[in-house]
Amino acid sequence: MRDNRIFPLVYAGPLSYYAQYIQNPGFLDKHEPFIKQSYRNRMRVYGANGVIVLSIPITGESSKNAIENVQISNIEPWQRNHWKTLESAYKSSPFFEFYNYLLAPLYQKTYHSLWEFNLDFHQVILECLAISIPQKFTSEFTPITASDIRAVYSSKKPHPLSHSFPKYQQVFSYQKQFEPDLSIVDLLFNLGPETESYLLQLAL
Repeated sequence: MRDNRIFPLVYAGPLSYYAQYIQNPGFLDKHEPFIKQSYRNRMRVYGANGVIVLSIPITGESSKNAIENVQISNIEPWQRNHWKTLESAYKSSPFFEFYNYLLAPLYQKTYHSLWEFNLDFHQVILECLAISIPQKFTSEFTPITASDIRAVYSSKKPHPLSHSFPKYQQVFSYQKQFEPDLSIVDLLFNLGPETESYLLQLAL
């Protein structure tokens, strides 16, 4: 059923993810196996030199676990590095100061669980969008099929419909090409309160 759709819980997911989620919310999957090189622990943002992939490091044994049990490796200061990258990329955007006070604390608190970090980030994104969606979680793992929403979100290939996304002004798009399906933070920092309207017009 359409209202029983299952979504992966991702790191500041792409526009296509949030467009689908706010238009037809579903369950967040606590039990799927962790998928390497995916948006589960990666997000794509736009810097002065082009697209930047920010990746949350995980402990070696976590790659074999269900997503709810994946542990973050905090050996390196990834949170500080990610936030510095976001500041560098978006400090001149129209709405960075409008949202940074909500996002910055996520990079100041120490997290050990990838699930907990992603869930806190997801809830802050919904707060930024001023959208209230009751969170629902799976109780068991349902196998992923080719047409499954969980199979769509790979950080290594674009969403099949991203070429049709309307252009909006990005910080560096005056000197580089438009990038259509970056992290939701790109849209928030550039469009601010118009973010929800943009997402609602995407037909996915």
